[in-house]
Amino acid sequence: MADLGASPFTITATATYEIPQGVTSLQVVCRGGGAAGSNNGASSKRAGGGGGGGGYAKRNAIRVIPGKTYTFTVGAAVAAASQSAGNPTSFAGEDAVLCQGNGGGNTLNNVGGTGGSGTGDTVWGGGNGGTAGIVLNEGGGGGGEGGRSDAAGGDGQPNVGATGGAGGTGGDGGDGGKGGDNTVAGADGVAQGGGGGGAGGNNDTGGGGARGVIVVTYTTNVTRSFGGAVASPGSPGF
Repeated sequence: MADLGASPFTITATATYEIPQGVTSLQVVCRGGGAAGSNNGASSKRAGGGGGGGGYAKRNAIRVIPGKTYTFTVGAAVAAASQSAGNPTSFAGEDAVLCQGNGGGNTLNNVGGTGGSGTGDTVWGGGNGGTAGIVLNEGGGGGGEGGRSDAAGGDGQPNVGATGGAGGTGGDGGDGGKGGDNTVAGADGVAQGGGGGGAGGNNDTGGGGARGVIVVTYTTNVTRSFGGAVASPGSPGF
């Protein structure tokens, strides 16, 4: 089992880490996973809505105990065609109030899924999935962008006739997947937290939702060496 690496430390899958000596508090950013886009295609020939993007949350100071191990839970990606909601990302440490970025909402029809929210000192919602056409042979809705660090994620766009809507984009959240054109599958969302695009008409595959992420930042009051470098007391690092 490894301890946390040099600050800032990025965690892309659920894992357990030991807290280094001299570290008593962590700043933690949690982005939830994006939802898959709706299939809603082959039998009805109608397109599907886009999945919602995962939410963003940041806790400025979570208490931890040096030498103790903690589990950091990262919302895993959800597969294309699964029509699954996004998975939440969270960390609690010693505090009752955790940092959590909720996963994006899924959809089982042409209406886009709702973007995820979160719990923390700073919270921004994921973008909503775009709607798809309600008549035959139209494009799917775009997936929502993952929540940004300074604003809500961009919403996925609705279809324009047989052309699928663009995925939400514009900030540092993961981009949403493009909605499928008529007969085309929706595109997968992009890490971190992008929602999948909805299936185009005459197709039964909505795009997958992207994984979330945790980013940990901290300082230490203990001098340690790492890869030949020395972290002085109070400096960022491990």
